[in-house]
Amino acid sequence: MKNLRLLVLLAAGASLVLSSCTQAPDPAKDPNADAAYKRSHRPQEYREAQRSNVNY
Repeated sequence: MKNLRLLVLLAAGASLVLSSCTQAPDPAKDPNADAAYKRSHRPQEYREAQRSNVNY
């Protein structure tokens, strides 16, 4: 009985972890969603480097 509870707990935890990960959309099906996903997952330093208002 204890092993069954442990197995159920591990299965529930694994499904929670897997469902919380976001999957990238398929670029062939929806290119706009793919571009939005890539923009939202860029590092902050990359966003700052791509700004046009750079002061030299």
